[in-house]
Amino acid sequence: MTTTPTSATVLHLHVHRAGFEAYRSLFTVLADITPVVQALPPDGALLQLAGAVTYFGRTPAELADLLQTRLAARYGLVTTGGLGPNRLLATLAADTAAPTTIQTLPDDPRLQLAFLHRQDIRLLPGIGPALEKKFRRYGISVIGELAALPPATVQRVAGAATGRLLLERAHGTDRRTVTPSGPPATISSSTRFDHDVLDPEEIRRALLGLAADLGARLRAAGQVARGIELQITFADRSSLTRSRTLPEASSHSPAIRDGLYALHTRLGLQRARVRAVTARAGGLATAKTAAVQLTFDRPTESARTLEPVIDRANARFGAGALKPGSLHVRRDAPGRARSPADRHGWAPGRLSG
Repeated sequence: MTTTPTSATVLHLHVHRAGFEAYRSLFTVLADITPVVQALPPDGALLQLAGAVTYFGRTPAELADLLQTRLAARYGLVTTGGLGPNRLLATLAADTAAPTTIQTLPDDPRLQLAFLHRQDIRLLPGIGPALEKKFRRYGISVIGELAALPPATVQRVAGAATGRLLLERAHGTDRRTVTPSGPPATISSSTRFDHDVLDPEEIRRALLGLAADLGARLRAAGQVARGIELQITFADRSSLTRSRTLPEASSHSPAIRDGLYALHTRLGLQRARVRAVTARAGGLATAKTAAVQLTFDRPTESARTLEPVIDRANARFGAGALKPGSLHVRRDAPGRARSPADRHGWAPGRLSG
């Protein structure tokens, strides 16, 4: 890191409890200040404010405060952020800021470096759980201790390329730039009940159908989702929405199902009269770019292997030709839900030709 003053013009924003639609709204406000905005789904964004400082004649801290105010006023979004001279320091400032505040690092590079060196090594990009354990075994717990190690030692622990990168970052250098990108696309699927539903098991069956629908559509498009969102609509037309990040980007229906079940459980609905459920998959990316982690869990791996077979059968015989057994509901059953199967003309759940 140089010893000349470095202006903190990179802003990292975290949005608290923002659903997919609210997250997309964020970018309308950010674009009013700067065109250099990079989406960090599911709840973050990076901004380069250098040009905006000149254009508006305001300091980065003043622009960050203006953004917070506008986001709260227009969309009710609560944010926390950090201002630093590069992506690394801005992100660390945001991660260590008090909730709902913007932490601005001073322009003095010596103070910036002192801030960096106080942080835990797990916060340094490039250090995962396994590498963190290795460094801690050597007694290295903060970034400053890592920065003080001889290059040969760091490279022996982390490998040559990773070791060089970690040392660069530990000394405050980050070659990554803010790359403009909009919010990722989302897909959704809904089930509307013909009556008010109080039975949690009936809701879970609907969620199972939504997960199967979203998973099939993601796989057909060659995409994976990084996050999911569940919206429950009640008889009085009010609604609740919750979202979560998946353990890994996925197009597998069981992973989506488990996430939706967890969100439903977290809502803790008691005797609520539910009229509709909507599931959304967000943070979409190309499946080829996603890393798939082996689980060594036989049922999970078997389900993943079976999914292409189910997809081919449904493509040949009609959507829903093969589906989970609990979704086999008689079409003349009273009060049955209007599910994705109905809308897309799903078969009764058996192969026929």
